[in-house]
Amino acid sequence: MNPGPSRPHAHSRALNPLVGLFALSALTTLDSRAIMVTLPAIATTFGVTPGVAGYAVTAYAVSFGVLQLAYGPLSDRWGRVTVVRWAGLAFALATLLSGLAPSLGTFVVARLVTGVFAAAMVSTTFAHIGDTVPYARRHAVVGQFGATLATAQVAALSLGGVVAHVATWRLVFEAIGALGLAGFVTLAARRFDTPAAPPPPPSLPYLTILVMPDVWRVCGAVLVEGVFAFGGMTYFAVIAKRRYGVNDLEAGLLLGCFGAGAALAGLSLRRLAPSLGERRLARLGAFAHAAGWLAFGIGPTFDGTPAVIARGMPAVVFSILGAGWVWLHSTLQTRGTELSAEARGKAFALFAVSLFAGLALGAALLGRLVDGGHVAGATIACSAGVLAVGLWVGAQRVSG
Repeated sequence: MNPGPSRPHAHSRALNPLVGLFALSALTTLDSRAIMVTLPAIATTFGVTPGVAGYAVTAYAVSFGVLQLAYGPLSDRWGRVTVVRWAGLAFALATLLSGLAPSLGTFVVARLVTGVFAAAMVSTTFAHIGDTVPYARRHAVVGQFGATLATAQVAALSLGGVVAHVATWRLVFEAIGALGLAGFVTLAARRFDTPAAPPPPPSLPYLTILVMPDVWRVCGAVLVEGVFAFGGMTYFAVIAKRRYGVNDLEAGLLLGCFGAGAALAGLSLRRLAPSLGERRLARLGAFAHAAGWLAFGIGPTFDGTPAVIARGMPAVVFSILGAGWVWLHSTLQTRGTELSAEARGKAFALFAVSLFAGLALGAALLGRLVDGGHVAGATIACSAGVLAVGLWVGAQRVSG
């Protein structure tokens, strides 16, 4: 890729908007990850299998992905912070509706609507990072953003499991919606220190951007990653309960270990990214994540071992899964911020569309395997798919 010139904004001026963008993005991460640990309870409430309940994930992923095509040009035209702020209000209301849904059909529709507005947050924040942070520093800032999102994952997965176990999964979504409303009120009352908006960039059609070699290579890789990494993550709690015999609370704590591993890996990028380089970092992440999938799906379950081993080793497996995922995915994200300096919002929108198209497809296909009792097959497929992505990304040179 040809790292185009970032807009010359001072770092201190970019800091305040990033704080708000990071916070709203973290809330959408809380929402999207909470379903990973609450899916078994949701399925029980509505009297369906986890695979059928997983259609809510597919609905969310489809709307989230498709709406990237709208938010890219909207944020290019009206500004990143403005678009995120107002989408945040609608996101909060839709999340509240998710917690109040009386039937599976209503819940699926609520998740579809939630995805429409959640779509504005993360990709627009990445576009803002691309606008304001020089490429040489960008992987580290992407890592900080990733660590923020991973911390939100820890909260969603750990606390979500606790709440689902001791109360109800509905409270998880109601609480996130309430936090979103509070966040909107706070952000609406605050004036961010943002640079003056530049003239609107020339409009590049999506097709023109998509056929750029760097764009289709990166978007193709992230599409496959979406199928096997993100699609597989949908069934983390379901598989953990079958493999390790854990309850909702323990499954949530295991998924919290995934988030903790991801958070630590995000913080490590400040040193690892410059020392290893993008290509080796991508390969390292792919090998770690692929190994974690194999250990999770076909490795020992530690039955009959002391409790510290029976619960400790799965925690290690999930931590490795989280770390490997961040090392691979952050490399793709960093490249995604520089796909087109002339239409950064649109270009990263294509990145996000590819990712969530993969998630939607993966959640649907892998759900059939999990419902059919083919857990080993599902996890082996995830391992092989992620490894293939990492080797492909690691073989691609950043053009310049």
